[in-house]
Amino acid sequence: MNGARATGKSLYIAVLIKQLGHFMATMNGTIHFADARTQETYKNIYEKPLFEARGLMPATPPAATHDSYVVEPLIFSLGILNGVRRYLVIRDVAGEDMEKPPADTMPLAFLRHADGVFFMFDPLTVPDIRAKVQDLIPAQLRLGGDPNTVLSNLLNIIGTATPPLAVILSKFDAMQELRNVDDVQWQSVMSNSGAAFLRDPSLESSKYDQDDGELLHEEVRSLLHKLNARHLVLSLENPGAGQRIPYRFFAVSALGESPSGDAVHSRGIAPFRCLDPAKWVLSMTGAI
Repeated sequence: MNGARATGKSLYIAVLIKQLGHFMATMNGTIHFADARTQETYKNIYEKPLFEARGLMPATPPAATHDSYVVEPLIFSLGILNGVRRYLVIRDVAGEDMEKPPADTMPLAFLRHADGVFFMFDPLTVPDIRAKVQDLIPAQLRLGGDPNTVLSNLLNIIGTATPPLAVILSKFDAMQELRNVDDVQWQSVMSNSGAAFLRDPSLESSKYDQDDGELLHEEVRSLLHKLNARHLVLSLENPGAGQRIPYRFFAVSALGESPSGDAVHSRGIAPFRCLDPAKWVLSMTGAI
């Protein structure tokens, strides 16, 4: 997991594990904690604050912090998939560590060897979008840093390696509110009933739908251009280091509704397309 502070990485992990439980059931399988430390960390850091206290978890501590839980990965067993025992290993990288990486980036070298890197981009860091939806969603107390800086740092750390990169437009529920703003262009874009970013078929099949994924990829790419995030797109299409990595754009909302302060919306949690990036990586590794 990668991205600036407050992009929703930890919320996404908390919800993804629940969604994977539903997904594994479609394949007559289950997801289990692979060790006691993963179980304790997930339950205390991710599950209890969100699903029991119905609040947001604190910011992820930098790896250098004493007893930081992000130093060790979360490891889950997916059982036997396509004849092979599979494990899902997640590293929740603190946004602070990516906004200002340490001088010695060796502790982040695992990024070069990942089966997939999830980079999250918060649309509410775009001032124009934040201004348009300010009367439609609760005021957001947490905003992260510059996504372009974080992506540049990420690509520098990856170097010549080529791990697949999922570029995830997070908090997409806020983007969906743009259909209700007094702006004809945004109303038209976000009210297109045929758009892939307005539907979620992720639990309908045990396979990753390449056609749906490619359509969503192009739609999110266009949205990023409209969000004045063209530099981010070009950093992937024409990287400064000259080393292109496989990437795909996604749109997710872990909560389905913007939080009110540090509390989950009163209507509860309704995840949107959270499984897509995980199914994309699982399909490339042959797990599904």
